[in-house]
Amino acid sequence: MTSFVSICIVLGSMRVSLLSAEAEITVSGHVGSTAVLPCELQSVGTETPHIWWITESEDVFEREGEESDQGEGYEGRVDVPEEELRKGNCSLVLRNLTLTDAGVYTSYQIVRRSKRSASLMSKRDLISRVNLSVQGK
Repeated sequence: MTSFVSICIVLGSMRVSLLSAEAEITVSGHVGSTAVLPCELQSVGTETPHIWWITESEDVFEREGEESDQGEGYEGRVDVPEEELRKGNCSLVLRNLTLTDAGVYTSYQIVRRSKRSASLMSKRDLISRVNLSVQGK
């Protein structure tokens, strides 16, 4: 029984390490510069994917096809270019960095699935987590 518990603890530790490694993307930039927060889709269909970037406290950017929405305070500074998104590159371009931009950014792909009934269900799939640090000039 002791060896089984030891194996579970080791496997549990490996799982945490793998999840932590996936979440450890770090990007840094200086105030006023541009940062690209990396994001790549595993597969791309014929339609432009629906992508959503958020921080712990707010929406940053959302693109569904040609339509996009920029969160408050990010207007005119963020984009996931549609032509890049069609190729599977969902990286967020954040221009004119400010000190308050520092934090953890999470990207999701919103997947809509139709059921046999006329209703649609949507699911959000985690793509990446990026820790952005911003230094003064």
